[in-house]
Amino acid sequence: MTLTPLDVQKARFPQKLRGYDPREVEEFLELVAEELAQRLGEIDRLQREVRYYQERLEQGERREHQLQETLVRAQKVADEITEAAEREARVIVREAEIAGDRIVRQATEQATKVEARIDELRIQRRELILKFRNTLDLLNEVVSAQARDEAETAVVRTLPRKQREA
Repeated sequence: MTLTPLDVQKARFPQKLRGYDPREVEEFLELVAEELAQRLGEIDRLQREVRYYQERLEQGERREHQLQETLVRAQKVADEITEAAEREARVIVREAEIAGDRIVRQATEQATKVEARIDELRIQRRELILKFRNTLDLLNEVVSAQARDEAETAVVRTLPRKQREA
């Protein structure tokens, strides 16, 4: 049986000879009823408070669970992003290596062509120098031959004396 403040206030005891003073008993019962009412009010308030904090605790636990799930998902996404970035980096490096090899190969081919062209130009220069020397030698012989011919065919003409005196 649950005892309420009203039960305490309505409680009546039969009077006996040599019993308690009814007024004191009623005052005491009134005091007990007030105290009981305060305690019951406090219990009710505390129960409401307990429910409130239980609800907050449950909300907090739900949020914590959601946060944990979110963190797990975020970690998975971060791992996927990292893995994708690493794959992309490997592809970029591979492409750069291929491009670098191609550039080196092209540069080597171009250097080989340039060296071949330089060799061709050197050969042409030697040929030109040789032709120029041969031309100079030929001209020198022509000039020498003309000088010899002129020396051999040179005629000195003198006027007779009589014509000189006149």
